[in-house]
Amino acid sequence: MITLDDLQGHWVRDWIKAPGFEDHSTRVHWMQVGHHYADVRVPADRPDISEARALCELAATDLHSLAEAEGFAGHVTLKDRTCTWHREINWHGTPQSQDVGTISFDQQGRMIEEGVHADYTELWDQHAGDGAEALKLSNDGYAGYLITRGQIFVLGIGVTAKPASGPLISALGAGGIPDGIADLFDGLHAIGHWSGADGIATLATDPFVEQSVVLHRRGETIGWTRTDFWGNVSELTFGLQSIPT
Repeated sequence: MITLDDLQGHWVRDWIKAPGFEDHSTRVHWMQVGHHYADVRVPADRPDISEARALCELAATDLHSLAEAEGFAGHVTLKDRTCTWHREINWHGTPQSQDVGTISFDQQGRMIEEGVHADYTELWDQHAGDGAEALKLSNDGYAGYLITRGQIFVLGIGVTAKPASGPLISALGAGGIPDGIADLFDGLHAIGHWSGADGIATLATDPFVEQSVVLHRRGETIGWTRTDFWGNVSELTFGLQSIPT
């Protein structure tokens, strides 16, 4: 039987294997505090964006490649060895199915996750971090979770009731840039570190914000530096809703 204590920590995926598919290179970070989690997944082979200043300047092929990233956040429920990750926030919008896996551990303490509704196996390594905090964010049509362990955080924030991204991604795959493409890239999933009161993204679904300050902690509020599809920068302020761990 798996308990909630078994899931706590900062987990980094080693690999995923499925029939006819194997991936050892996508950078995947899942951080769990109490019942709540945030997760970001960014492929290693992203396009060169050095000549662009914002997402709107990229070609459809480049946007399609960036859209292969994933990010979600929410809470988990457990039954025996089965874990369900409830995606309250999902970068790709409304999920097509539930995210459910059975959990076990090998002799080295690494986590093995096997899909229930999909045929896959993932291997995870645990990275410890002193201290733990889970914060729920909500304001002006956006919601999210900020999960911190030690000086490392994983952020998942997005538009509430975001529609599924499949039609937009299909259009990008066909070589066009569809109306509404900005909706796909609205929100942010990232892993980063705290430098005092500033949260600096190190890996994100939007590569243009990496190595920059995306969060500001001021007393009882968190400010998110939101960069939209056209490169416009604004700040949304969220009151801190601490979640018991």
